[in-house]
Amino acid sequence: MGGGYGNDKAPWRFTGRALYQLNLVRSSEARKHVPKDLKLVELFGWTLGGVYLARYDDSPAGTFDEMVALGGLVWNPPTSCAWAARVLVNSKEARQHGVKTCGLPSHFVDFNDELDRAPERHGWWKDTRPESGLARAERFVKGGWKNALRKNDEAPKETKGGERVVVRDGKGAELCSLALPHAAPSLPGPRIKMFLPSFSGRTDTCPDLLKYSLELNANLRLSAPVMFNDDAEADPAEGGCGKKKKKKKSAGDGLPGFIERALEANRGVRRFPPQLAVASLTASDPTPAPAAVVSDESPAAERDAALAGILHGKPLLCIAFDCMRMDVGVPKVVPVGK
Repeated sequence: MGGGYGNDKAPWRFTGRALYQLNLVRSSEARKHVPKDLKLVELFGWTLGGVYLARYDDSPAGTFDEMVALGGLVWNPPTSCAWAARVLVNSKEARQHGVKTCGLPSHFVDFNDELDRAPERHGWWKDTRPESGLARAERFVKGGWKNALRKNDEAPKETKGGERVVVRDGKGAELCSLALPHAAPSLPGPRIKMFLPSFSGRTDTCPDLLKYSLELNANLRLSAPVMFNDDAEADPAEGGCGKKKKKKKSAGDGLPGFIERALEANRGVRRFPPQLAVASLTASDPTPAPAAVVSDESPAAERDAALAGILHGKPLLCIAFDCMRMDVGVPKVVPVGK
């Protein structure tokens, strides 16, 4: 496992699984993270941002987890790509590579699933599923009905609500909490191959605009959305993870009518708590932020509020990449189009 990030070893290969979620983000919020000389792809004052969450079982840095907050969709002819506003990883080697080589706003964090290590919790993070009816029937036949009933009584009862993972900075302070969807079904989705070029750079370490290739092979399927911790938590009886509180105005309020109606139509089938607010997103090991966007001298509360605007976007679509293999090329300097 591992192998390092040397340029002679590129393209760098990552294997594992990931969730890629598209959110509608206000253009005014996205602009806080996108360099001013890059064009933002927007419509009716909204752009496409979102979250990329991955668990790599092998990579140049070995096994690690990654969460990327995507600020918005930028256009630099002839390509449009999502712009990374913040990259959170639990590998110091991956963070260093992201900052120095790829020009990414990477920070070292800890993804803590201590709350959900009980066997009654099932979900995407641990990639575990509750016992199926067929498995219970097989246990009944093999072990006898008395033995099966005894094991069923001794087994911990499944807890309502989605699987949760807490993201903490290097000092142990909570940055945010994720409510995650169910694990992949037994039958895999169709195998696809995608080419996703990406932009980065415009930081103090890498001031140029960079572009790198990304080739992805994975089994594709639709997933329920990833949700974030909020001051408006859902009742556990409704599939949430806390007491019901008064809900504040969402950053997604004020959408064009036809988009809002489409989102409302889908809300009834969601199995997770409402979109949640980030408590604090100030990383402990400061990484140079894009000079054209938000500098490290900005007050912590200002940076946190800017990033919370992205995570408070309206979830449109969440795609799961299972059995993923991703090859990433060496970043190259590209000119800014006019």
